[in-house]
Amino acid sequence: MRGEPSAPDADSRAGATVPTLRVLCVLLAPEPVPGPRYRVLQYLPLLERHGMRCDTLTVLSATTARRSVGGAGSSPARRLWHWLRVALETQLGCVRLLARLPRYDRVLLYRVVLPGWATPLLRRRRRDLVYDYDDALDAGEGATLLERLRQRHLARALGRAIRVCAVVCTSNRRNAGVIARLGGRAVVVPTSVDVAAFPPRQSRSGAVVIGWMGTPSTAKYLAAIETALEAVLVARPGTIVRVIGSGSNPFDRLHPELIPWRQEEELSQLLRFDIGLMPMPDTAWTRGKAALKALQYGAARSPVVASWTSTNEEILGGDAGAILCRTSDEWTAALLSLIDDPARRRILGEAAHAHVSRRYSIEVNGPRLAAVLASPLEGTA
Repeated sequence: MRGEPSAPDADSRAGATVPTLRVLCVLLAPEPVPGPRYRVLQYLPLLERHGMRCDTLTVLSATTARRSVGGAGSSPARRLWHWLRVALETQLGCVRLLARLPRYDRVLLYRVVLPGWATPLLRRRRRDLVYDYDDALDAGEGATLLERLRQRHLARALGRAIRVCAVVCTSNRRNAGVIARLGGRAVVVPTSVDVAAFPPRQSRSGAVVIGWMGTPSTAKYLAAIETALEAVLVARPGTIVRVIGSGSNPFDRLHPELIPWRQEEELSQLLRFDIGLMPMPDTAWTRGKAALKALQYGAARSPVVASWTSTNEEILGGDAGAILCRTSDEWTAALLSLIDDPARRRILGEAAHAHVSRRYSIEVNGPRLAAVLASPLEGTA
């Protein structure tokens, strides 16, 4: 019967352990895009240990994915062409999904924009389908007509995914509330970090490094703290501001160290930060985020200075090694206090590491995802 565990083979009858569920993980984009890597791919070894044989299917090409991360182009015409390409690749990806569907017991869909024509075909397998996303797909933050149309398209697609799938996994309570209002069943599986992959931090001497790591799509938020960073550099001129993965310089006046992001260097670069930055506005879109940057900094035992948002308060509030700021003056004061007090940096860094290990590690949240995939109609509350 479709959706039940696969029948044991000869090795199983002989006493060997074999996978019991065939799982197809359908990803919007390939590596090294952060979302698929942190929401799905890093869990695959753990899911295998839970008796699942996992295959992956990627919807977007590597070229299209890179353009998405980079902002889809500077002109409206380029953005329109990019979104049309995304739409075409999505249609073809759903065709491939439907062709492979009969071979699997479960399907995990990460941020795939399901077209209307596929809804009735997928709904036949509703009990076996799990959707996952980690942004405010119901909201968005674009101001142009094209961006508003895209936001509307994504919101409608989210509604279709909720109707098609037995359960929807998401990264925070805000998104879970949206799913419930749209009539779906939500399970919060926080975006998590492989804490065990981070080696112990070595003691460092020299200039204090204030670091940011991300993608061009979120680098625009750094402009909000340019004045604060300028004040810090005037007061403590030996301090280094390092920006990794932004593409171009996100500031108007400030000239930080700009370093390209490379997956093989991600851990080593994070371990060179003395203080991690995560500025962002408090909007419907950012409230749907998962504070991944702060979790990465925390796993590397760096204290975090972040903007206050309701979601950041949910994830980073309390004894989490983070300082949440609302104004430019608060940013300046927080950074200066950490630059001047290495002992406090160590204390907050250790608190951040403990917090991530306790609540936002793959060891903690991987079994939660495995439980949902094992029983989508029940899973875990």
